[in-house]
Amino acid sequence: MILLYRIVTFVIYAIVYPYGRWRAWRGDALWQGRLGLIAPHDRTDIWLHAASVGEIRVISYLVACLYSKRPDVSIHVTAMTRAGYRTALATMNERTTITYFPLDVLPVVSKTLSRINPSLIGFAETEIWPNLVLAACRRYVPIVLINGRMSEKAMGRYRLMRSTMRKLLNCYDRFFFKTEQDAGRYEQFLSVDKKSICTVAGDMKFDAPVRCKTPELVGAIREELGVNLDSFVMVAGSTRPGEETALASIYAHLSQKIENLVMVIAPRHLDRLSEIKTMLAEKNIDCSIFGEPDPQGIILVDRMGLLSDLYLAADLAFVGGTLVDIGGHNLLEPVWNGTPVLFGSSTYNVTEAADYIVSGNFGRQVKSVEDLETAIEAVRTGKLTHNIKTDNVGATTPTTIAADYMLARISDA
Repeated sequence: MILLYRIVTFVIYAIVYPYGRWRAWRGDALWQGRLGLIAPHDRTDIWLHAASVGEIRVISYLVACLYSKRPDVSIHVTAMTRAGYRTALATMNERTTITYFPLDVLPVVSKTLSRINPSLIGFAETEIWPNLVLAACRRYVPIVLINGRMSEKAMGRYRLMRSTMRKLLNCYDRFFFKTEQDAGRYEQFLSVDKKSICTVAGDMKFDAPVRCKTPELVGAIREELGVNLDSFVMVAGSTRPGEETALASIYAHLSQKIENLVMVIAPRHLDRLSEIKTMLAEKNIDCSIFGEPDPQGIILVDRMGLLSDLYLAADLAFVGGTLVDIGGHNLLEPVWNGTPVLFGSSTYNVTEAADYIVSGNFGRQVKSVEDLETAIEAVRTGKLTHNIKTDNVGATTPTTIAADYMLARISDA
């Protein structure tokens, strides 16, 4: 199976090389990384790889933790996608070098390993690249899986190549898994002695830093929003069709009871703004666009990139895709901004986040539109209280567990 993989990847490499080499010569960072045409490093302590935006954000917590524990550590990060690369540039410490992940073909993998020259490699979540894994193993570079996960569907595919998976995974130096279920699925492919290096550390995504919710910052955001400090602001983010209608009905009822109620709606897709405006007009509800002076009625957000700040300035958040059968969007963003969050029962895409929020009392799951209205009023009157997330400074977390191991491992090298 490995031989077949190497033949297929080399054929693909031969086909794309002329175009990729031209793009790299033109300065395209993606193709420079794909072909291993990156600046050589004297030595890199830790090479971390993640696929796209979500995984890059998670390893950014690990990078920050590593620097806090050992400021002189050298770290290189690779991303698979352009969005992930941009996120890495925006979130990583300026001392971190960042490139795109190389093509998993032997000549490129060898060149990349020589240029990065890592003491340790860390793969995030589900990244398994056979040629790189085997090449690193031959060079005695330890490989660590961080925030490891494996779905039932993925395990079904891997069972078809059990011997190959066993050969690859037995090259790893250490595994840190999200859950017991993930660990159990990986262990089916490991030799007996390798099972002892498996650790269920938990999910690193819950280690995101909490933004400081100062009165000055909240006031500045609310000033831009056009509302007073004493207003009760609810921000509904990533809403979907049907949810805006429900929120409009709730606003019509509650605005009669709560004089200073402000509702902000940020739809998941901005091309639906005209549709939402029409719906509000039919319900005789005024609306304004974010940034307009003296806003009236419901405030609609007409641009991307504002949601985190709006959550920070809110008294209460609602995350969409949960009252309708979508499966939920980012439930944790309000939590990291120090704001309690409400969400509906459709959370099959964000089950772990929903459980985390409910167990920590950082928000509440509602069963219906009526339940949502009741919860909003209860929060406003103080009858329903929530915990506010704080940073786990000094605590043992999934991130610190992985960081401590990596730093100890490179010290032993």
